Amino acid sequence: MPMSPQKTSSSPSLRGPALVALALGGAVLLGASPSPAGPPGPWVFIPPPGASSTAKKAAPSGSVSAAPTVEGMDRARLATVVLERNKKPIGLGVLLSEKSVVITARSPIALGGGTGDLEIRFPESNATTKVKLHHEDAAWDLALLVPYSSKWSEGAKPSDLDPLSSTMTFSTFVLLKTGKVQPQATAILGKRDYLSPDGDVLKDALSLDTKNVAIGTPLVDPQGGVIGVVGRACAPGTGKTGAPKEVACTPALFGAPIAQIRKFLKTAPPIKAPSTYLGVTGLTDKLGVRVIAVAEGSPAAIAGIKPNEDAIVAVDGTVTKSAEDLAEQIKKRAPGDETKLTVMRGTQLREVKVVLKSSEEPPPAPSKPAPLSSIILPLPPLPPVFAPKK
Repeated sequence: MPMSPQKTSSSPSLRGPALVALALGGAVLLGASPSPAGPPGPWVFIPPPGASSTAKKAAPSGSVSAAPTVEGMDRARLATVVLERNKKPIGLGVLLSEKSVVITARSPIALGGGTGDLEIRFPESNATTKVKLHHEDAAWDLALLVPYSSKWSEGAKPSDLDPLSSTMTFSTFVLLKTGKVQPQATAILGKRDYLSPDGDVLKDALSLDTKNVAIGTPLVDPQGGVIGVVGRACAPGTGKTGAPKEVACTPALFGAPIAQIRKFLKTAPPIKAPSTYLGVTGLTDKLGVRVIAVAEGSPAAIAGIKPNEDAIVAVDGTVTKSAEDLAEQIKKRAPGDETKLTVMRGTQLREVKVVLKSSEEPPPAPSKPAPLSSIILPLPPLPPVFAPKK
């Protein structure tokens, strides 16, 4: 269903079937309820709830330790993601620091008529996760995506350096045939007023040398700090100008500056942390937790856990004393975490690896990966709203 162009709108809150630990006649449905996570931290200078400027929370027992901090251009490169539809790239995006949310361009998403088949891919690890459109601004061609998995590398940092400085070289990212991304020097030509397809003036947008520039890519300073995101609009002097004789919109890439991105993030509704989902219903018994039901397509089902055959006795080496205890251990972990379950089947004890998911993540649809056809990521076809008048 096509997305109607609205100036600034928000997608419905991420409600979904949150799988909370529910005690029903001794049975427990294992998962974790979502909790408010707030807006994206330093990008709008609002810390997440419960954050402290002097101390960090200790990692929960059994969780994976944080990866070493990466800074500079490497950090920006690792935070750059590939936006894909049906395994085909349609643009780039950037993971924001401290929050597992992605900023990208809205127009390639609108072109496909929905977000049900959208994924982001991390080029360095080739890991993918489905995403949900959380907030959008049609005028500035911005979209805020929430991944169904929250276990990723550190995001990019914002920058307040002057984008018109003549002493610095700025960069965007390009997608290579190998599936990796790499930075390329991109000249900022100045500030200009572009027009949205609906005629809104995009004041002081960044005018770029757009050779080989991919839509949705972050625009970064020499230290890898983000100063903008590349979107699509009508070139100056074209589009709905209000004049009696309107000039057809000539599509052009531009940079939405960091100040506009911060305004966009401030208008976004609160982001809820994803709930962790294992997908079993269990009863406490002398072995630990006897599995009585497994949800189809769940992490437990994919790992081969069988109802009425298996009993979960430990999670990452920590003994599960009851169904409620197992639920608490799963709750401490994030979607995307790989967890080792110790399982008893009959008289055999074995270890099973399970990759936890978000309870809102839809089941994967079978599809064949498409090869990348060029070294530089091509721009997608123009949305109908940008098509020149005949």
